[in-house]
Formats: sequence, C-alpha cells, structure tokens
Amino acid sequence: MSHHSSLPPAVDAAVRAFIRRHKRVLRWGCLAAGLMALLLVGAAGWAMYRGALRLKDVVADSVAGKLPAIRLPLEWEKPLGDSALAQLRGQYPFVTDRRVLAALERLAAPLLQGAPGNSADRYVLFVTESKEVNAFALPGGTLVIHRGLLERARTAEEIQGVLAHEMAHVQKRHGVIQLVQNLGLNLAIQQLQGGENRVLDSLLRDSGQLMSLKFSRDAERSADELGWQLLEQARINPQGLESFFAGLLENAGAGSAPPVALLSTHPAPQERMDRLRQKRAALGSREFLSFVQPFNELQAALGIEPQK
Repeated sequence: MSHHSSLPPAVDAAVRAFIRRHKRVLRWGCLAAGLMALLLVGAAGWAMYRGALRLKDVVADSVAGKLPAIRLPLEWEKPLGDSALAQLRGQYPFVTDRRVLAALERLAAPLLQGAPGNSADRYVLFVTESKEVNAFALPGGTLVIHRGLLERARTAEEIQGVLAHEMAHVQKRHGVIQLVQNLGLNLAIQQLQGGENRVLDSLLRDSGQLMSLKFSRDAERSADELGWQLLEQARINPQGLESFFAGLLENAGAGSAPPVALLSTHPAPQERMDRLRQKRAALGSREFLSFVQPFNELQAALGIEPQK
C-alpha cells in the first residue's frame, strides 16, 4: 500500500495524476516561492542594516551636540502648551481674582493687539499664586506669570517688558525647539521607530520641562530684540524690559534677596544688559503711552500700596 493510503483511493489517484500533469509548473512555483522568501529576508536585513547605520549617525550627532532633524509642525504647539499647563495646575494654585486678571489684561492689550499676523487671539494670560519672581511662555501662546513677579515690578512698563519678551519666545518657537534639543537622542530614536506620532507622544510626556527651560544666549538675545520691537510698536516705553532685569541683578548681587528664578531660566549676563542699555539710550525723546492707572489697579488688587 502506498504512503497516500490515508487518503481514499479515488482522491489518491487524482492527486498523483495532478502532480504528473503539472510537475514542471509545481517545480517552478516552489522555486519562485523560495526566491521570494529570500528576497523578503534580504530586504528585512537591509532595512535593519540601514536602521543601524542611521541610529549610529543619530548617536554621533547627539554626542556632537547637534539637533536631531525632527519636524515640528505648528499644530503641535497648542497640545504641548495645554499639557504643560495642566501639569502646572497640579503644582500651583492659580489666581482667580478678576481684578488682578482684568488689570493685567489691560496692561497686555496694546501688545496683544499689535501681535504680528493678527495673532492676538492665540495668547492667553494666567497668573499663579507662587511668590517666585518668574514668568514663562508655553508653546501655542500661553503666558504664565507668577504673583511674585507682579509684586516685584516697580512700573507698568516692567511688567509689559516681561510680557513682550515672553511673547517673542512664543513667536520664535524657542520653547518647543529647546525641548527637542533637551530630549535629543531619545526623541530621534522615537522618530526612527514610529514616525511623527511617536515624536509627539514623547514631547507631550516630557512637556513639564517647558516650565524650567534655560534658553541659550542667542535665544535670549533674539527674544530681547523682538520684544523690544513689540513694545515700540505698541507705543510702550521699552526701557522697562531693561530696568526690570537690572533691578533683579542689583538685588541678587547685593545679597538682599534669594536667587531669582527668572534669572536662572532667562540668564542676563553683562553683555546682554549692556546691549539693552544701549538700545534704551538710543530711544531719544519719543513719547509713549501712560499705563499708570491699570498698574495702580493691579497693585491694589494684589494688596500693594501704590508707590509714590
């Protein structure tokens, strides 16, 4: 009995007949299937090899301090800002007193109305109850100011100078670019493994870093320049930008105050201060708008006696 005895005799005979008639076709079919399998294995091996080479390049770039070539679509910025803001709400209580917020909005209004490209609607102001002298901009246009900064400011123009500087960081996309640089190699690997979705997920997961980023001198210089332009366009005396940072440096240098958070995230070396003083000296006798009333209202809402 043949080895096909497990099949019914009629089926066994039909199978043998089919094989005899199509032996050549079946042989070539098996050969083609084998070649296809070899091609698939080769393609997979080549892809793994290229991926390994790319990863090696990414590691080398990271060691050399180069930014990974990550695409940063503008539509990513709002979810990044929202994610960071949600984390911030878990760290600090936020000011809900409408008198404080209304006075601050009046001070910010000329800047927001003069924002490039009719982008005033993108900016949203928040104030925390923190006594830290600090402020920062989140991607998408969220501007967060700590109560301590508002209480330290001596004039309306100093607050407006800080706001203009933070708006400039938003427009220059410094926050999200710096976040990519901080994540470096890890973010590049995410891009290799899963494309843009993996990159965005990684950015969202680490968005809390946005509140403590330390910008480079080039980024600070760029934000100063654009912030100064925004102030002049809004007819706000831009010397408040220089005087606020100068006041913080004087207090910190005199040892009369603890280290100021704003100076750690927005370094103000002597070169930067000299440049701002030169810009102030070049203002001449231009006329600017007065914001004494909304500033006094802000101080009253914060429980500060207006300075005489």
